[in-house]
Amino acid sequence: MAKRLRRTPQAAKVAILEAAERRLHDEGPEGVRIQRIAADLGITDAAIHYHFGSREALMDALLRRIGRRLVDDIEATIESWAPDQIDVAALGRLFQRAYADERAARLAFWLSLDGWRPKGSGMFKPLVEQVHRARVQAARKAGRAAPRISDTQYAIALLSAAHMHAAMSGEAVLASVAADCTGLDQHDFLDFAVELIARHLAEA
Repeated sequence: MAKRLRRTPQAAKVAILEAAERRLHDEGPEGVRIQRIAADLGITDAAIHYHFGSREALMDALLRRIGRRLVDDIEATIESWAPDQIDVAALGRLFQRAYADERAARLAFWLSLDGWRPKGSGMFKPLVEQVHRARVQAARKAGRAAPRISDTQYAIALLSAAHMHAAMSGEAVLASVAADCTGLDQHDFLDFAVELIARHLAEA
């Protein structure tokens, strides 16, 4: 067992979340266990329960940590856009990293099966607003009617859902439309989804 270190309460919570995230990355949600994380950090199980209350609460905090990072990355990305720019491929890469590479999709699915329901809403609201402003501006330049905000909301929700579903199901989603997956690739599927959404946002 690692040597125990004294940490401030905030530093302790951060260390626990970082250790939990490493376990999530290496082993999936099943690897995020109080005993294993305590051993990783050289602390007692009771210390983790003190800071988070339960395994489920720790996993909820971990999902929020990844989600906050995704939102921060999205905000940094859209701040660099021109007023009429919509880079759907860049957004897709951010969703891919959070949902698949950082295992957020599997964690959210695991929590949902355990009865968890997300608290709060609107985490992608700034993104929707930025994309919608760009669409309205493009529509005005082209002499078209402005798109509905709900149309933009659906498009962003679809982009998020495509990446989340692909991260959870892997190639199973492709196997559902073919006798086998020969010639079908998950990355190509996501590129196809991104292209369709980008075309819709540009034309609608």
